[in-house]
Order: sequence, then structure tokens, then C-alpha cells
Amino acid sequence: MSEFGQNKPIKVIIPDAIGFVDYFKELKKFSSLIIVFAYQEIKASYAQTYFGILWGVIRPLITLFIFTLIFKNFLKVSTESPYYLFAFCGIIAWNFFFQISMNASTAVLVNQNLIRKMYFPKIILPFAKVLVSGVDFGLSLIMVFLLVLFEGNILGPQILALPCFILLNIFCGLAIALWMNTLNIKHRDLNQIIPAILGFAIWVTPVFYPADIVPSKLQILLYANPMAGVIKGYRFAFLGESFPEWPYWISIGLAVLIAIAGASYFAKTEDKMVDYV
Repeated sequence: MSEFGQNKPIKVIIPDAIGFVDYFKELKKFSSLIIVFAYQEIKASYAQTYFGILWGVIRPLITLFIFTLIFKNFLKVSTESPYYLFAFCGIIAWNFFFQISMNASTAVLVNQNLIRKMYFPKIILPFAKVLVSGVDFGLSLIMVFLLVLFEGNILGPQILALPCFILLNIFCGLAIALWMNTLNIKHRDLNQIIPAILGFAIWVTPVFYPADIVPSKLQILLYANPMAGVIKGYRFAFLGESFPEWPYWISIGLAVLIAIAGASYFAKTEDKMVDYV
């Protein structure tokens, strides 16, 4: 009998799943796409607007003005530093966290046509959103520097801790965003629930008020909130207020671990994302 008549076993080759470390090595090859995607979105966001990129400063200043009226003038909240500086530190940290959480959470969904057409590590999409959010944040950061100098304050050596708290700020946003990208593909209702939760969360975060006005019995709610510690870190760096107490670092550490776990899960499941978008 000829070879064509013989039944030969079929060898199926299944590629090994890429490891977490190898995935980020692959990400490094495509890292320039992060800047490309971010630049395109920034350009589109401010196209045909009169003030353009200055909206990154105008929006937080409007928020600052409103809440200064409410908390400083009506509720008579007292702070160690000038209230507008105290509140502005909280606003820029919270806005950065909120923008990363919301914008990066739907990065895969809103780019579903793109990911069907070309290959690249999909985690690039939420990372690009971090850069987009960083434009407004950077402008606001400059404003804080100028306002602190305007008040005649001298930035002490504690300002060197600021990059650490900025990085932790990013981790807090990615802790939500990376998990959301993997979960909301199959559970779209999450896109409606998470904004409502974060809209409430700002009121249990000391953005506009000092943490010490919260009753001692409820302090655990602040300690469980990683952004409370991050905001306290911004005020430490800019205004010389007290360094975040150790309970804050537990929640901040958990946020960092959740973000890393989210990145790992994202890497393991990204090949299946195309099937659902």
C-alpha cells in the first residue's frame, strides 16, 4: 500500500501561553505605539476648541472655585495651609485617578476595530490613556507649583517624594482600569456601575476636607481608601503637611498589588478579547 493510503497521526502544535515577563518584553517592542495613540487622542480631544489644551487648567480651577465657596465659606472648614492650595492638591490627584480609571477602563472596547486589524499588546491601549490623562494632570501640577510660590512658600526637600506619590496615583487608577478592561467586555453593565461608585467615592475621600474632621470611629473608611493616602502624600510634598500614617500604606500597597494582578490577568486573557469585542 502506498503512503497515501496509510493513516498517519496528525500532530497538533499548540503554542505555549506567553508568560508575564515575556509579555512585557513584547510590550517593550511596541512601546512607541503608546505615544502614537496618546498623541492622536490628545490632538482629537482639543481640536476645534477655543482654549485648546488650556482646558486642562480651566476645568480644575472651576471645580476649585465651586468647592472653595462650599467648604471654606459656607461650611467654614479650616486647614493648616491656605484652603485653595489644600483643596487643589486633592483635586488634581483625584482627577488624575478618576480620568485613568474611567478613560482607560474602556480602552479595549472603544478601539475594537483597531485590535481586529493589527497585532500589538492590547495593554498598550490603557497605558496610552494614562498619558492622555497625564496632560491635564501635568498642567494642573504646574499650577500648584506656581500657586505655592505665589503664597511665598518654599518647597522643602519633601517635594522629592512627589514622583513616588504620582506613581502610586497611577497605580490606583490602573488597579480599576486593567480589571475593568478584562471584565466589561463580557459584562457591559460594569460600565454603568463603576462611574456611579466613583462619583460617590469622592465624598468619602478627603479631597475637599481634612481627614481629621472625620470621627475616629469612621477613620477606618479613610484608611481603607488608597487615594486618601495618596492625596495626603501630595499635601506632604507641596505643603509640608504630615506624612501619610502607616494604615494608609496598607491600602496603597493593596492597590499596587491589585494593579499588578490586573496586568497579569490582562496579559493572560487578551487573546480572547477579540472574540468578545
